[in-house]
Amino acid sequence: MTLFPDTGGDPRAAVARSSDVLAWYGALGDAVIGNPPGFAVRKASLAYAFCEIANLSEAERKAAYFAGLLHAVGAIGNAAFRKGERLPERQARMESWDIPAQGARFCEELLALPAETADMVRWQAECWDGTGFPDQLRWHGIPIAAQMLGLADTFLRQADPEEALGYIGMNSGRAFSPDAARTFTMWFHMNAGEVATLPIPSDALRDEGPDAAEMLDDMADRIDAHNGVDHRWRRVADLALGAAEQLNFDAATLSSLALAAHIFGAGELASATVEDTDFDPLARLGIDRRAADAKLAADLADAFEALRPGASIVRSRAEWYDGTGKPAGLLHGQIPAGASVLAAAIAYERLARSERLDTASGTQFDPNVVRALMESAATRT
Repeated sequence: MTLFPDTGGDPRAAVARSSDVLAWYGALGDAVIGNPPGFAVRKASLAYAFCEIANLSEAERKAAYFAGLLHAVGAIGNAAFRKGERLPERQARMESWDIPAQGARFCEELLALPAETADMVRWQAECWDGTGFPDQLRWHGIPIAAQMLGLADTFLRQADPEEALGYIGMNSGRAFSPDAARTFTMWFHMNAGEVATLPIPSDALRDEGPDAAEMLDDMADRIDAHNGVDHRWRRVADLALGAAEQLNFDAATLSSLALAAHIFGAGELASATVEDTDFDPLARLGIDRRAADAKLAADLADAFEALRPGASIVRSRAEWYDGTGKPAGLLHGQIPAGASVLAAAIAYERLARSERLDTASGTQFDPNVVRALMESAATRT
């Protein structure tokens, strides 16, 4: 399937797409562990600034930026957050300690990243006195850039900048090296505790490994595995694109629909269960939940230009053909065509390709979409 419009092989466009996908990864990790929107970008920017004050090389600063951006990506699939049996609190806490190591392993697979990125992600939670995790490194065994990431995380989690200044000072020699604490103090007084967000240093990415489309495929698989619905997006995409072809969608809409099939599951990352295990996908009960999941998935993707066309489709997938859906109560043709197809494909996949979808034709779903979807599905069985 074609995810992105043709740019004539422009390498700058390819790098920009990869940067957007990587930033989306960071946003997904934050969503899983409950960080506020934009946390990863602020952590990345702050780690870069600390590394600059610490006189680290430009290459190390850029690697630290990407490590900050991807700091929580290991939470996707982590047992403490994965859908399924809820772990006891103590066991969940212990499982969460593996997030940096899981994130590092994931970063190692992304060959485009600066080589140092994975180690920085792995050791961002180590403490100067050896009480951190996952490897209990201490003293100068902890890379300076990893220490800067830990500082950035600590500062951003404090409610008040002045309290953060005091906390980091008191933990000098324990959680943080004295040099790291001094670096933070210098930054704090130079910037009054204000974090300036920086653009992604895309020039540091290498022309290796999977491209943006392949990375999206992989992350969509990871999202589904986390949500306990392995490869759901692939089944939904197959159904949706088949119906869209029956309806003669143009190339741009097909591309946007393919993107939407990749990203819609991200809206369920932050909740304890998958929406359609709680509610019948053809019932009005649960529509608020579906609309909330759609909004979260769309918001996570809408910040990134490469994913924005898919976000606009996902945002409207809880609208109903008869105008009683959410969030805007769109009626008939007011609903984006891609959203109508995506919603019907998600429901059909959940119902194990049941004929029940036809009962919602004209109310929840566009009759033309239902007809095209069922005809397309029939040719694929």
